[in-house]
Formats: sequence, structure tokens, C-alpha cells
Amino acid sequence: MKFAALATLFETLEHTSSYNAMRASLKEFFSRTPKEEIKQITYLTLGQIAASFADVNLGMAEKMVLRSITHASNTPLGKIIQLYKKTGDVGKTAEVIGKKTGTLSVKTVFNTLHSIVQTTGAGSQDKKTKLLCELLSQATKIEARYLARLVLGQLRLGVGDKTILDALALAYLGTKDRSALEHAYMIHPDIGVIAQTLLSKGILGIKKITVKPGVPIQMMLCQRIENLSEIRERTGFPCAIEQKYDGERIQAHKIGQTVLLYSRRLENITHQFPEIVAAIKKINARNCIIEGEAVAIDKKGKMLPFQLMMQRRRKHGIAAYATHIPVSLRTFDLLYLNGKTMLLEDYPKRYKDLLRIMRPTINIELARRIICTDVNCIDEFFQHIVVEGGEGIVIKSLAHGSAYQAGNRGWNWIKWKPDYVKGMRDTFDLAIVGAYFGKGRRAGTYGALLCATYDESADTFLTFCKLGSGFTDQDLARFPKILPKIAHKNPRLEITKIMTPDVWIEPKIVVEVTGAEITKSPQHTCGYALRFPRFLRIREKKPEQATTIKEIKKMVRTKR
Repeated sequence: MKFAALATLFETLEHTSSYNAMRASLKEFFSRTPKEEIKQITYLTLGQIAASFADVNLGMAEKMVLRSITHASNTPLGKIIQLYKKTGDVGKTAEVIGKKTGTLSVKTVFNTLHSIVQTTGAGSQDKKTKLLCELLSQATKIEARYLARLVLGQLRLGVGDKTILDALALAYLGTKDRSALEHAYMIHPDIGVIAQTLLSKGILGIKKITVKPGVPIQMMLCQRIENLSEIRERTGFPCAIEQKYDGERIQAHKIGQTVLLYSRRLENITHQFPEIVAAIKKINARNCIIEGEAVAIDKKGKMLPFQLMMQRRRKHGIAAYATHIPVSLRTFDLLYLNGKTMLLEDYPKRYKDLLRIMRPTINIELARRIICTDVNCIDEFFQHIVVEGGEGIVIKSLAHGSAYQAGNRGWNWIKWKPDYVKGMRDTFDLAIVGAYFGKGRRAGTYGALLCATYDESADTFLTFCKLGSGFTDQDLARFPKILPKIAHKNPRLEITKIMTPDVWIEPKIVVEVTGAEITKSPQHTCGYALRFPRFLRIREKKPEQATTIKEIKKMVRTKR
């Protein structure tokens, strides 16, 4: 397939504000994509060249791309920089390259981008620049635009993982029901593998996809309740009660003596926690996948505040920080063991096997846990955790059917936090979808952020509040740098005209927010507004893991 055809699709998607129209365009394109290239096509449409967990980094900065544009277009670098300052878009700047017909194929682009990734060592910057220049030299204006954006991770077409799954279901299964594809994607979140399997092996091949060590599983999420009395109905008694840690959730994969660590967002964070890697290697299993929460500790093993834990999220000085701020993994589940998936096993079986293979040290131990047979027991444990400064508890079903629900928010796990028992003061995890320019002392930055909840069934974001308080000066300074701006509304965002922001933001960053109360609101598309919202912190979550509209509606019902 010619890259020009894919670039034309990108242009169509870039100017599409309707989710249904975007899905239709993808369906039509996928239906005529050769099965040998569907893997590359799906990656590229998401602005990637591999699965998101593969930790593939092109390693090219804006200056390198601008130099490639200079050489490919025979235009002085000064003029290219001047044009870039005017457009503010490396893609638009690349349009100085203007071949009438392009000779690039998708395969050539994909393979060359991988060659750029593999270029390391002395002189690598010049080699990367040359490889990109070779691509750009063969490109038309539209191809150059999207090549430049792809290389810098700035494609931002508004297409999400579930959008791709929807389009594949429509194109190859003839249905809007993506459930079979979505289940496979939850346990093997590689969009290219899912697409390629569907085209080459059909739905039977999709149903055979299973857990594989080295490929992270979408992490199970907790439901929330408004009163502990609901436990009898939801999980029943007895049930397990675990301490909820305020740290970094980690999924650890052991493959022989190789260990891989993944974050809640499925990022490879192995290099950041060498002491956890060493502890996992001692686990009594040939290969396994376990989950836990990493917390900062002192030399005696006592937990330290979350802020110190976040200092370990760094690229440099890791060894020094590992000595200064050691961490411990508090494990709570087993997802795979010695060649067998454990996802469908009931929780008591998973926990029993986890207990059997554990080799506790100061850097790895089981999460604090008790078994309760009534609400008083749960509340007593909860109060004890709160007094000690803990974040709360997770209540887990011990009943038959208590499987691990990858990527889903099932009733097998229920969270209970101090915020839930202090009147309204709930916390919400919301996706940032827009920003408003600041005035007065906030001039030159964003004065407020438009935040949205997530609709799981429709795969859309619904506005919920305009967030303008709780920010430090440091927060205000970094928001324009870290929030990914886009030219127009994301097709997955539903918004009323009155809430239109000054800047559209791609839903990538999730923030934790608290507020005074939830009120009905025709201005927000979720139908409700959070009054007096206040920023607490940025969460290490994917936007699809934000608080759902179902949760908001349940809160409203129970507050009445």
C-alpha cells in the first residue's frame, strides 16, 4: 500500500469531529487493507510503530526533524526554523517538501522508522536525521506533514484503541459488537497483533489469544460503593479486606531470570526499580505474572509519603535514588503461573498460589490483608488503616466466580476510602480535554482546565467540570508543556458550545479532583457538574481509566 493513501486517511481523520464518521472512515480503509500490512497500518494510525508497552522510542527531537526537512527540501535551516515558529507545527513546516507524486510505501516508512529506533551510539543523531531525510525526500506535501508528526509523536488524530477495535469489528465481523476483540485486547493489548490475527485467522484465532509473559495485561479496576452495607449484596461474606496503598501499581512479569515491570498505563518501568527486579527473581516460579503496589520505604521498612515514591519515576540517577528512597512491592494477585493463565481462577485459588511462591524480603511482601464476616470487621480494619495514614481498603470477593476481570471495573473488587465517608468529599479521576487562557497573574498560561468523565459503552468523554483551583505555580508553569494540544475537538469528546475551550487537549492526562457537590447541569454533557472542583494531583492512569459516567450517576442516586 502507498503511504499516500494512509496520509490521506490521516488528513480525513484530522478534520473529522464526529466519532461515527471517524469510525466509518477507518472501517472503509481497513476493509481494503492487505492482511500483510494491517499490523503496520493499525500501529501507525495510533501514532506508534509498535505496541505501546514495547518501549520503542525513535529518539528524535524537533531540531533533528527540522534539519531533516532542511536537507530534504534544499531550504536553509534558518528559513525552516522561521517557518516553524510561524506555524507552530512541525507537520505544516514539512510541507515545504512538495513532490507532486509520492513513491513511498507503508512498508518502507514503517521499516525505516524502525531503523531509526535501532540507530544508536556515536554519530547516531546524524544517522537518524539522514534516514528521515531519505523518507522526506520522496514525500508529497501531505506525506511529509504526517511523517514529521509521526516521528515526534504528534499525530493526534483522536483515534483510540477502542476506535480501532470498533472499526475492525465493522469491517471484518460485520457488527458493532467489539466484545470478542476487546476481551482479547484486554489480555494481550497489542493492537497490531489483534488486527493481524483477525485478518489471518478470523474470530476463532481471536478467541485463542491468551496471556503471555512479557505482554502486560490490562489491569483490573475497582468499583466504588456509597455505604459498607452494600457489601453483603455485592461480594457477600466472608470477603477479603486489603490495605489500599498510595503508591505505584505494578504488574511484574518473571520469565526465567528476566523480569519486566509495567505501570498502570502499561509503560515499561523496569529500569526504575532495580530492587523490585531483584526481589521478583527470587520468587519460587519459573515464570509468573504478579501484581502489587510499590511504596517508598525507609531502611526499616516503614512506608513513606507518596510524594517520595514519585521521585523514583525518573530516567537518570536511579541507583542513587534507589539507595536514598528504596521501594517495596506489596503484592496482592497472581495472574499467570508456570505456563498457565490464572485469570479465570477464583481469587482464593490465585491468592493461595501467590502465597506459595512468595519469598518475602524488605523489598517485596504480601499486601496487608484480613478476612471479614461482617461489616463491623471491615469498618474496624478500615479505621485502623486510616489512623495510620493509609489511603483506604479494597474489599475482594472470595466467592465462586471471583475471576480477575482484566481491564474491567467489576464487583469482585470494591474500594473504600476516607473520602467516601465524609459527606460529599469524593475524589474523581478526570481526563483533561481542554484549557482556558489565564488572566491577571495567570496570564501567559492556562487559568482553568476542562475535565471529563468517561462513558465506557460509547467510548466517549463527557465534560464534568471546569477546574481552576488547587494549582501551585509549578503546576501552572508545566501544564502548557505537558498537555498535548490539538487543532480541533477530539471526535470522542461530547461537549456543549458554551463550554468550548480556548485550547483543545488530546485526552491523555488524568487528574485527581475533589469538589463540594454534584449538581445537574445542562452545560456539561454528562448531565452533571462538579461544584467548586479542586485539583489534587496528576494520576498515572490512562484516560479510559477515568471515573465513569455510571459511577457519577450512582453517586447522584445515593446522595438523594
